[in-house]
Amino acid sequence: MITVNVKRHADHTVAEVTIDGHAGFANPGEDIVCAAVSGISFGMLNAIEMLLKTPLAVTQGEDGYLRCAVPQEYPEELREKVQLLLEGMIASLKSVALEYGSFVKVNDKKKR
Repeated sequence: MITVNVKRHADHTVAEVTIDGHAGFANPGEDIVCAAVSGISFGMLNAIEMLLKTPLAVTQGEDGYLRCAVPQEYPEELREKVQLLLEGMIASLKSVALEYGSFVKVNDKKKR
């Protein structure tokens, strides 16, 4: 199972997103759930870097591990744009989890 953990600051903005595991929906190279999660997460992180010219602190590891930490010292306008893109990524990952809940779980305690 792929697990997505979202950590938030007291103001509910995204502090960190961690993704870990494999979906196990199909054989490696044929797994549409893994492909969806990878495409969403890497696509959004690349968009932040390419569109906003802002690299985030990203760590990759074994077994589908990806961690992205968001620095708080960004100027307010940039911080808002980064947050919007990250919220879009989280919403997309939640959509995958709704459709494939046996293979993806998103832990996000956002209050709204």
